[in-house]
Amino acid sequence: MTLTSERLESLVEADDPVDVIWEALWDIWWPPSEGPADHYDHDREWASVELERTLVDIYWEFYSEVLPWRCVNDASIEVPDDGAFLVMDAMSVREASLFAAALESDGYDVDVSYSYATVPSETTPYKKRVGYADLDREFPSATVRDLHPSLAGDERLVWSRYPDALLENIQEGKTELSSVEDAYDDSLRVFRSILDQLDADRIVVGADHGYVREESGYSFAISEHEKNRLRDTFGGQRFVGVDEADADDLVEDRLAVEADGYYMPVGRYTWPVRGKYSVYQHGGLSLMECLTPRLEVQR
Repeated sequence: MTLTSERLESLVEADDPVDVIWEALWDIWWPPSEGPADHYDHDREWASVELERTLVDIYWEFYSEVLPWRCVNDASIEVPDDGAFLVMDAMSVREASLFAAALESDGYDVDVSYSYATVPSETTPYKKRVGYADLDREFPSATVRDLHPSLAGDERLVWSRYPDALLENIQEGKTELSSVEDAYDDSLRVFRSILDQLDADRIVVGADHGYVREESGYSFAISEHEKNRLRDTFGGQRFVGVDEADADDLVEDRLAVEADGYYMPVGRYTWPVRGKYSVYQHGGLSLMECLTPRLEVQR
């Protein structure tokens, strides 16, 4: 479930080390548990934290060079000639494994691979990076903003605000949802409804970013002094522009990286902030935020 000695050897020898890292991450979350409550349990989440901690310790170049370069240069949406592309906003590897299993039980063929968020791992930078406005004009498209989507069927490009809209609502106290498991259940219903309504037989499903969970126990262990340094720089966000702060000392201490005009905390470095606090965060540079699943679905 993590970087075994065989995988470490493969990581050194691989033409593309991200393939090895994705395989290790996917193995943590696949196959999924029978229900979302068990799937989102402590053991899987903690295993992903341990994987990331190992990478930060033994392969810093992955965060300082490889992952930022891929996020800047390889984030993409490619609408298939014979099908449609569906973006599930904030779909992480956690949800992807559950979605894949649900679709297979519905009779779909599903192939799983990966892609990238951009930097920072947020929706607006991603849309700009992939040229979403141009794609929106080129293809019949739709945006799903509620739990009961209504599509024409001929759409080639669909952006679903789920699961991100539900995660945002949970953390802001706007709904009666109380957990990420509840958000998943509603997101799956939206997902299935979209697929049922699309005419295309081939649908590629991607995400603009994932997220990290910042509940107790899912973060790297750091001192109070280091937490204060991170909080002073980033506040309640996981990125800041280089024109807004000087975080070179955090970069030097390998708590953050600089890429494409932004500073971002690395991996699972988190810190408390005063007032309302979100436990579902994105914008930083971590596996769960930046290495996004891609599902190719065939009826």
